Formats: sequence, structure tokens, C-alpha cells
Amino acid sequence: MIIFSKVLADRGTVWDAIRAREISCAEAPDDLIRFSSEIKPVVMWNITRECNLSCKHCYMDARSPHPDEWTLEEGVRFIDEMAHLEMPMLIVTGGEPLISKNFFPLAFHAKEKGVRMVISTNGTLITPEVAVLLAEADIRYVGVSVDAATAEKHDAFRGVIGAFDRAMDGIKNAQEAGLKTGLRITIHNENWQEVPKLLDLCVERGIPRFCLYHLVPTGRGKHIMELDVTKEQRTQVLKYLYDSAIELRDREIEILTTDSPMDGVYILERLKREDPERFDRVRELLKVSGGCSIGNKVANVDYLGNVNPCHFTPQMPVGNVRERSFSEIWNLNPDKQLLEIRERRTSLDGTCGRCDYLDVCGGCRQKAYFYDGDFYGGDPTCIYDPDEKRLEYELF
Repeated sequence: MIIFSKVLADRGTVWDAIRAREISCAEAPDDLIRFSSEIKPVVMWNITRECNLSCKHCYMDARSPHPDEWTLEEGVRFIDEMAHLEMPMLIVTGGEPLISKNFFPLAFHAKEKGVRMVISTNGTLITPEVAVLLAEADIRYVGVSVDAATAEKHDAFRGVIGAFDRAMDGIKNAQEAGLKTGLRITIHNENWQEVPKLLDLCVERGIPRFCLYHLVPTGRGKHIMELDVTKEQRTQVLKYLYDSAIELRDREIEILTTDSPMDGVYILERLKREDPERFDRVRELLKVSGGCSIGNKVANVDYLGNVNPCHFTPQMPVGNVRERSFSEIWNLNPDKQLLEIRERRTSLDGTCGRCDYLDVCGGCRQKAYFYDGDFYGGDPTCIYDPDEKRLEYELF
């Protein structure tokens, strides 16, 4: 996760998080969750496969519920373990998490146990009544996915007419209930030009966080990778976010990206040219964020209990919480595959391995695997040329 607003405009609390690295997770400030240790990762939890939309890029290939997905009792036990381990954050998603009859019982149990919970949702089910319940359950953040600034484009990608209007109503209802909200877009070559419009929408509607995701080849996403943005388009988007983070420094808006640690490289390359005195300090910040966090600072537990080193690597289960505890899977007796992932993060092959920004990036492992069949190879979507030591498109 690259927080443009913090590194470029001193907004947010990431610097406070760096100063507080030794604080226990139970006492840590909210932004410390982005840089948690490998012992206590942020856990993304798919409580169901069921979804009321049919998004073209869904990494879970969500559809009808699986007949063997989590029971309420299993979910309660899992939350109890998260509380015992003092995990920094539990990101509840799906499918569409709010479609699950178990969501609110689990959310209120998490509140009782002191587990910090946020929700990743399409927003269409957040009625005023649901929003009040989310607030009562102490949901820390509601992230809503929006693919375009118009209903026509958003609904076409989501596969359901009316999805845009219901998502916008969902965000409004969440805001009125006092919840922290954010808008998220996954860019591809049919919507990357919507980014300025959606950021404007956030500013106009007082949505305090704008998050940009990059398309990753997993689930249904792997069948539409021909829609991924080009390197030049990706760079143009990063230029806009960089400039906007500075321009909007006095507005209540946080701008960040995820699923693409190379975004930090773009920031550093611009700072090298435009503000070299800040280069070293920002590089240290990006080192703390750890680039690709697979198998280290993030973990995924899917709707069947499978534990994966990243939510984009369903082909690499490292255990199942129905058979062993999460603690045993992640720390006490980790799978050889998980150990290899952790060890290889700093000794990659190909372009990533010879890159002078390996310590702050590391590329996307799933993209390396998808395009070249080498999980530890170079990320072919990267915008930086490690041999020439420059951005391929120097759009500043």
C-alpha cells in the first residue's frame, strides 16, 4: 500500500506509525496496520463466495455460496484466535460479505473480543439500517468498489443495472452513520481515464479516502488481462495521483494505491528529480511498507478456511484453519512453500532481482507467475527499467 498523500504532502499518520514500530499491535495507531510485522499480518477473510454482482475482474470468481463454506461457529472460533493473537486488522470480504447471514453475528463478536474489523464491499446492500448496524458493530472502515463515475460504465463492468446508484447510496448511508468510508477503483484500459472524475467525486462528497487498485490476474481477472493498462497509461495515472496528492494537501482526502509496489518507485524517481532532499526519507518509509507483502505482512483466509500468502494467490494454499490453527500455519510450523516465499522476497530472479529498488518494491509475484510461469521472476508490467535505471515513460 503506497500512501501518496503521506509521502508527498505529510497527510495521514504513517510517519507516526514508523516511530511506533515497537508498539504492540493492541496499542498501535490505525496506520500501523499497513506496516505490521510478519508475525502478525493483516488478515483478509473471505467469509463467503456468494455475491449479488458479477464483476469482470473478481479475484474470487464470486457467485453462489459454496455448500461447505464457514459456519457461524467456525467463524466465531477464528475470531477468538485473531483476538488471542492480537492481529492488527481483520479485513472482511467475500464475495459480498454483507450478503452473508453470519456477517453481523461475527462483526459483533469481533467487537466484543476487541478485534479491529473493516469491510470490503460493493456497497449495494448498505441501507440506512445496515449502516447503523455497521457503526454499532464498530466497523473501522467501509471500502466501496466503484469502477467509473457514471452508472453506465460502472454497471456494465459489474454486470448489474443499478449497481452504481446503490453503491453511491451505500457510501452516503455509511457516512451519515458516522463510518469512515473510502472509494476504490481497479483500473483497466476501459476505465483508467475515470480516475480524475472519481477523485473529484470523493472531494465533492466528502469521501475521505481514494484508493486505486491495479488489475491482478487471478479469479475472473486472469481471463481479462488483455484489458490491463499499458505501461504508459499506468504511468499517466501515477502522475495524476502524485500531482493531486500535492494539490489537495489542504483537503480532507487520502490518496493511496495498492497491489502495485512499483508505484513507490515512480514516487522515488520523481523525488530524485524534483525534491532530492526528501528522497532518502521517503525511501525509508517505503522500506517499512515492505513492497510486495505476500506471505509476510498480509495473509488471506478464504471461504473454505484455506490460508494463502496473498488473496491473489489461491493456487498456493499453505494450510487450512479447519485442520490447524492459524498461528501454527503462519508461525509455529509454516509450510515449506510459505517459508520459501518469505526467504525469496529479497532474492528474486529476472528484472526484479537485479533492480536497485528491490528493497522497496519486489514487483507482483502473481503477475510474474501468470505471464512468465516464474513465481520469483520479474514483473513484466513494471514501469521501471532496472538496466537503464529509469522509468520507461518519464512522465513528470
